Amino acid sequence: MSHPDAGSLALFAGGELPLWSRWQVGRHVGGCVECRREVEAFRGKSVWLRETGTELPPERHWPRLAAEMKANIQVGLAAGACVGGAREISSPFGWRVAAALACITLVIVSGWFLHLPAPVPRTDGVVLAASRSGIELKNAEGALTLKHHGAQPALVSVSAQGSIAARFVDDETGMVTINNVYVQ
Repeated sequence: MSHPDAGSLALFAGGELPLWSRWQVGRHVGGCVECRREVEAFRGKSVWLRETGTELPPERHWPRLAAEMKANIQVGLAAGACVGGAREISSPFGWRVAAALACITLVIVSGWFLHLPAPVPRTDGVVLAASRSGIELKNAEGALTLKHHGAQPALVSVSAQGSIAARFVDDETGMVTINNVYVQ
């Protein structure tokens, strides 16, 4: 690291440096004898001024210098406002557009999956089919259908053991007809 300038050393001696700069200069001063002597000289002059009660040198017009410094600061701030900060170039696509595209893609893919044709059931064995109008037993050679033609639909129940039952009331006789079909 190069030697800090005299202003940094003077501010370090007075304890007026910001934390990071104070750490950097303090680290350098701890290892550099020349800079440590200069810091001690600044501290000695500061102590001497306080002990003697000496005011700032009268040949300087301090209020005028303070006014000039304020004016320079205001000019610098005005110049900075005119120039403005660096304009950030933003992408025309933000996170909202990406989220909208993701949602649209999800809807399209979901619709595609929902409209895939249902797999055709295998018909190499015996298949029992039930509806509100009756029962149908199918295999590869043919089908047997037990239907009822009444006004009211049949009550159909299916069991997991391979049986189907249909119950309905005959409109002409009023009798209940029960059809049970079992598959083995």
